[in-house]
Amino acid sequence: MSDYNYGLEPGIQGSGNSKMRFIVIFLLISAVTAAIVWWFLPEKDGQVSVKESPKAAVPELPVKENISQEKEKKENLPKETSPVAPKTEKQPVNPVPPLPEEKKNNKTSPSYDPTDPPLPDKGIITPADQKGADLPVVPVAEPETPEQLALLKKAASALEKKDFYSAEKDALQALVNVVEDSAFYRKAWRILTAARVGIVYGGTKGGYVVRYTIKSGDSLSGIAGRFFSTQEFLRKRNRISGSRIFVGRKLYIVPGDWKIVVSKKSRLLKLYRKTADKESLFAVWEIGIGRMGKTPSAEFAISSRVRHPDWYLPDGRIYKYGSPENQLGEYFLKLAPVTSPGRPLLGYGIHGTKDEESVGRSLSSGCVRMRNADVEVLYYLVPTGCRVEIKDN
Repeated sequence: MSDYNYGLEPGIQGSGNSKMRFIVIFLLISAVTAAIVWWFLPEKDGQVSVKESPKAAVPELPVKENISQEKEKKENLPKETSPVAPKTEKQPVNPVPPLPEEKKNNKTSPSYDPTDPPLPDKGIITPADQKGADLPVVPVAEPETPEQLALLKKAASALEKKDFYSAEKDALQALVNVVEDSAFYRKAWRILTAARVGIVYGGTKGGYVVRYTIKSGDSLSGIAGRFFSTQEFLRKRNRISGSRIFVGRKLYIVPGDWKIVVSKKSRLLKLYRKTADKESLFAVWEIGIGRMGKTPSAEFAISSRVRHPDWYLPDGRIYKYGSPENQLGEYFLKLAPVTSPGRPLLGYGIHGTKDEESVGRSLSSGCVRMRNADVEVLYYLVPTGCRVEIKDN
């Protein structure tokens, strides 16, 4: 048995030296164990080891002011000592060239030719005007006989009384042996045209107006197509609203076929009526044409008939019907080319105008201008598909 008593056995009293030895031995063993454990513990990433730097156990983080100061120092460095690598210019991948102006404003419209120059303001005299090319036509002055003057006066009097048949008869007699496109010719045809328009809308007899009885299976569009007329005329002449018709009702009809001839030299539009056995001149109106030869000489057909048209300009502007800037009037007859004189014939038409003083002159962008009351007659009488011939003479 050991001579040392650690004070663990009951009933035996240990000495003071024995207790001191126990404490020292315990402390020594604890220190050695702690040192071994500490030595073999792994160090965490980002921490400074006390073994390596016992004075800096926790690193000092920079404050915002220090960060901004560092940034300013870097920005103020000379270019030759700047740590930033020089920038290289990047080339675009698959570069797209800018669209030309005509592609950007790719707008199509039935009421202008994209190649037309802008119209001059009202009252502006163009260079073509100064040369006489775009000034009003001066009709040939032919001497009238007293008989012709008397007949024309009689026709005008009958027209005022709305005696359209008498006015037509007297005007036709006054036109016998008259030089075409002369001043008297124009006066006589103005009265004769008005008389025939009166017959078309109010007459019940004669070679223009016929009666037709609606049959089973008829439609307004079918009747209009059969007689080369328009639904608009049938409604207006017979006071029909909509397209509903009744079997047995009688309609007033003015059969076609029609043809339009435009003379640029005389600035007249002539409407011909073709029947089974002949073709005769039905009406004549004064017109305005394109300045500087913008109205082409070619054959067209009416492709659409527009009431209350909007005005499309070459620069992309659109003036709605009713706006003060819209110059097309009440009606627009769009022309589609049948023959081409070497360039696309797009955007031409026959229309009215707010400036009726331009009728007789060459001031448009290429369209044929008419007085509003005159183009209204064409709109109602002439159907889609009607041929239009524009001639130099």
